[in-house]
Amino acid sequence: MFVEKYLQIGKVNFKHQLLPHLLLSFVVLLFSPFILGVENLDAVQTAQALEMYVAFLGIILLTPIYYPEQNQDLKDLVNSKYTSLTTVIFIRLLEAFLCLALFVGGFIIFLKNNHCTFPETYFYLGTLAEAVFLGGMGFLAYSIFDQIAIAYMLPMVYYVMAIGGGSKLLKVFYPFSMMYGSYREKVYLCITGGLFLLIGLGIRHMIRKI
Repeated sequence: MFVEKYLQIGKVNFKHQLLPHLLLSFVVLLFSPFILGVENLDAVQTAQALEMYVAFLGIILLTPIYYPEQNQDLKDLVNSKYTSLTTVIFIRLLEAFLCLALFVGGFIIFLKNNHCTFPETYFYLGTLAEAVFLGGMGFLAYSIFDQIAIAYMLPMVYYVMAIGGGSKLLKVFYPFSMMYGSYREKVYLCITGGLFLLIGLGIRHMIRKI
């Protein structure tokens, strides 16, 4: 009974909320051959493509989780149901994360089939960690400010800072470390991104309780 209810929530979310963002993510990856090289890349070139392009999918898929609540009628409807809004948001997050993991994994396979040479597992996990960090930052910003523009802007500012300031400015939170053969930063990004998601979920829950 409970499983069926949660599956129904996921089904509705997929159709009305997640699907447009999945299509946008697919288009972004579809245009990758025209924007960057995807054939016969070495490890450094592959890392550049993954860290500076593919990781953006985290922003696309994880940032707008709260967007349906911009509609006050829908927000009131969700709040009136037996299932809590926090549970609904968690299901949306889980669904978006699974789709993000599939997209990144699919692109990794695509690169391997195009004769790119790189450590698949490390690059997959590293890209996913950065994507969760970027998307988690946007998700947390949305939960605090309730403004989609700010939610998208903050991870973009971080991205620009990474390009302009480099590792000297961001230290262990430098997102492009795989290009230099370092994976330690990805651990920090993964943990911090996970915390962003948990805090963003908890803040809205506490606001509703108050």
